Amino acid sequence: MENHLFVYLIVAYVISHVPFLGRYLAIFNTLIHESGHAIAALLLNGKVYSIKLFSNTAGEALTGQRGWISNIIISYAGYTFSSITAYACFMLLHKGYIRFILYALLLIALLNLILWIRNMYGAIWLGSFIALCGWTLHSGSSSIQTNLAYFLSSVLLTQSVSSALQIFMLSIVRGRSAGDATSLANYTKIPAIIWGFLFFAQAVYIAYLAINQYQNLKGIPTFTLSG
Repeated sequence: MENHLFVYLIVAYVISHVPFLGRYLAIFNTLIHESGHAIAALLLNGKVYSIKLFSNTAGEALTGQRGWISNIIISYAGYTFSSITAYACFMLLHKGYIRFILYALLLIALLNLILWIRNMYGAIWLGSFIALCGWTLHSGSSSIQTNLAYFLSSVLLTQSVSSALQIFMLSIVRGRSAGDATSLANYTKIPAIIWGFLFFAQAVYIAYLAINQYQNLKGIPTFTLSG
């Protein structure tokens, strides 16, 4: 399956540059990213008021928390959670836990739709994503489930790196409008470019670990699963 993995990664990267479809897929990474902010806020006894997903692949998480440290952790959590989730997906892929990945992603989408999403585009996107995962789990063959799990994991991994690269480049040319990097710069007085570089370096390193551990873990991942 190692050879198939790089095919999925290449396909995910290529499709991400296709008009309309690429943006639709990129929202998947945005969903995970904004969920990272929300989960961090909840773990720090804060509140999550809303999450919005936009057609230009941007997202917004409105949280309530107290304390300087909490603000830093929550701002830092988005890109980190995307990378860690991608790593976890690749570990589960190798172990053959295909349906577990789809159920986990479906749960994240459902929780966002029920609890946090507050804009029309976000609700529509989540509805389509939930329908895709739900149909695949309920009616799709094991081969379809496997292909979808590999594809979504590859999309998340490639997008976690490319989105971090975009924020790094933005922090170079427009440090006052570089999203989480700018927020962290405001909280810490450390320049946004430093935070942008840290996001990108972290994403590349975790992507390397994800691919490397997938290739090196012992065991026989199954491409076609029963059940």
